[in-house]
Amino acid sequence: MILLPALYSEKYGISLASIGIIIFCAKIIDIVTDPLMGWVNDLALLKRKQWMFIGAIISGVSLYCILIPVSNPNEIYLSIFIVSLYTGWTIFQVPYLSFGYDLEKDYNGRTSLSATREFFILFGLIASVSLPLIIDSNIPLETSITFLAIVSGSLGISLFFFTVKEPKKLSLSKKKDFGTIMHNSIFMRLSLSWFINCLANVFPTVLFVFFVTYVIGGSEEDREKILFYYFLAAFLGMPFWVWLSRYVEKKNIWFLSMISSAIFFSFVFLLNEGDINLFIIISVLTGFCLGADLSIPPSIQSDLVDYHKSIYYVDISGLFFSFLTFMNKFAFGIASVVSFTLLESFGFQEGQSLSKTGSNLLYVLYAGVPIVLKLIASFLIWYFPLSKKESESISKKLYIK
Repeated sequence: MILLPALYSEKYGISLASIGIIIFCAKIIDIVTDPLMGWVNDLALLKRKQWMFIGAIISGVSLYCILIPVSNPNEIYLSIFIVSLYTGWTIFQVPYLSFGYDLEKDYNGRTSLSATREFFILFGLIASVSLPLIIDSNIPLETSITFLAIVSGSLGISLFFFTVKEPKKLSLSKKKDFGTIMHNSIFMRLSLSWFINCLANVFPTVLFVFFVTYVIGGSEEDREKILFYYFLAAFLGMPFWVWLSRYVEKKNIWFLSMISSAIFFSFVFLLNEGDINLFIIISVLTGFCLGADLSIPPSIQSDLVDYHKSIYYVDISGLFFSFLTFMNKFAFGIASVVSFTLLESFGFQEGQSLSKTGSNLLYVLYAGVPIVLKLIASFLIWYFPLSKKESESISKKLYIK
């Protein structure tokens, strides 16, 4: 999705405002499917592996149609397959996250499991941004990414299906009281912190190509190089955050990573045209912080599911994790429509030089807004009440008989 707006605006001539609205509307639909899939997952109508298989097929076909369209795509074509891609990924991801929760009950083990999952996701991202360095330059990048995703996804899902057994769920009340989630104030605080932090991460994501190209004058090769170092730093930093989580409260680690990221990202305002190497340094530092952003919140969510079980005696882990994916996608939709609509309203057009006003707007949207949002999310998570001691006590009561 980092490259999608530029691909469809530059190659297929769809306006940025239209792309932003399409993504936002698709995310609105996604907002409905996320909690719906969480609810369906918890009803256990099918096994989680079966849902994941269905979602993988839908996602794979949709990704292929988006990145390798059979004809010149228009707004309707893009809308259909973005909605299809998001829906398929929701069907896959919600049972997958719920599956991971049931695999690990230990407080520290959950962070390790979450970090391992994100570690391999980052490995895949590094592989995708490394493609231009190792493949024939005559092959379009979107074609290479598509086939990498389909081949690696097929192999990964096959290994998962044949080597990982479905974990047993704790025997609780058969009645699924989904309304209890709205009465869980700790969950609501975590959700708000997660949503604001997602917004902070998404603004730079959707504007990355435009900031590098039109503000600091980077080429396509520069963009690929920056992304490579960014994800590599996150990849290499993941073990550090896992190690630190054994000695420091999870909420404090997440707080530290968000504050650090905001401080590092503030140096973006010092960048001028040609400062590619300086931007790489900033990207490495913020990428290192990304490791905690990816691994710590899902681990905290797992502890929160146990807390909810201990109070309401219901297992609705699928619904809990669907809220994480829901917030992330909703943030993506908001950031997309706000960013692209504002840029177009200020006269931004691909291929033309950027005005001073347009440049300032890109600085604000790309760096200013995310920094403020990171600080707000940091403040909220600092007062998160669920401690390591309390989480371990709840886990012992639930699982040690």
